[in-house]
Amino acid sequence: MEIQEQIFSLFVNSIPQFVFWKDRDSIYLGCNNNFANYAGFDTWEQIVGKTDYDMPWSCEETNFFRKIDKEVMDSGKAQLNFEEPQTLKNGETRWLSTSKTPLFDKNKEIIGILGWYVDITDYKKMQIEIGEKNKDIVNYSLQLEKSKDALELAKYDLEKFTYAASHDLKTPLRTMVNFAQLLKRQNKDNLNPSSIEYIDFIINAGQRMNILVGDILNYARTGANELVSREIVLSEIIALKLEDLKQMIASKSAKVNLDLTEKPIKCYPHLIGMVFYNLINNAIKFNESQAPTVNCISSESKDHWLFSIIDNGIGIEPASADKVFEPFKRLAGRAYEGSGIGLSVCKRIVNIHKGKIWIENNPNGGSIFNFSISKHI
Repeated sequence: MEIQEQIFSLFVNSIPQFVFWKDRDSIYLGCNNNFANYAGFDTWEQIVGKTDYDMPWSCEETNFFRKIDKEVMDSGKAQLNFEEPQTLKNGETRWLSTSKTPLFDKNKEIIGILGWYVDITDYKKMQIEIGEKNKDIVNYSLQLEKSKDALELAKYDLEKFTYAASHDLKTPLRTMVNFAQLLKRQNKDNLNPSSIEYIDFIINAGQRMNILVGDILNYARTGANELVSREIVLSEIIALKLEDLKQMIASKSAKVNLDLTEKPIKCYPHLIGMVFYNLINNAIKFNESQAPTVNCISSESKDHWLFSIIDNGIGIEPASADKVFEPFKRLAGRAYEGSGIGLSVCKRIVNIHKGKIWIENNPNGGSIFNFSISKHI
């Protein structure tokens, strides 16, 4: 018997768990050294005969411990791995994962309980921190979603306002230009040269303003929310744009060469047509050579189509390569007509197609405008 007690004592004092046992009245009969030290005692003998009310834990904790003791002893069933707090002698509260099982005598009568636990405070703190961080992440995500919705709404309202305002400006502009032209035509013989010059200033300014308003309308229209993508053959839509540019091409004796894929590509056709129109238009407009030439070529990768518009025009300084895509930037000054918004429209359209647009210098003089569009829109 003595040997068995020695073996038991050696075993319970060598394991990392905190072990204790009580009688039917929840009076401590013994414990291992870990439990004694954890409770603030020097030896396990100091705990024998004490109840939980004699221990450093709070009254609420003591009542809970004894409640579980009674449930286990009355039911004869173990309760395993339940979490509970415990206040130590120094006032610190720790978290435990506790198990309790009934103790039986040789007649299979319940004479008490055997309990053991492990300290899971660090795990619990980490669990709480993760929970708090998850709450923060959820709150941040909700705020981000609200901000995104608000931004989309503001963007939508701005686009609608821009479209409406620009559209409404066109009517008085046309009226102003038309009446100025009529005034000049009907009173040409009665006006002195200065008056005719002033009327021409009004007409020219009105026409430039009309172009600007038209470009702003185009910029406002380049949202993908109400668009439907479909497969097209590029040559079909570019042929229509070249027809729109027919007068300019003829007036400058320009040549536009197309070497583009014949494969159907998925895109927003109207928008892609605007990109080619603007880039070809600029390549001819900003060109002082006797034979303006524009070459349009394409290539493909696994995920993108790449297009290049190569001209022999006036070129763009490398330092200004990014600025040309900003709205209303006109690097060539008043020497050329335009609002300076065409390339910003191109950039916005390319962004909608999940691509990018950039400029390179043409080694033979002029510029190379490259843009890509995703195959997965």
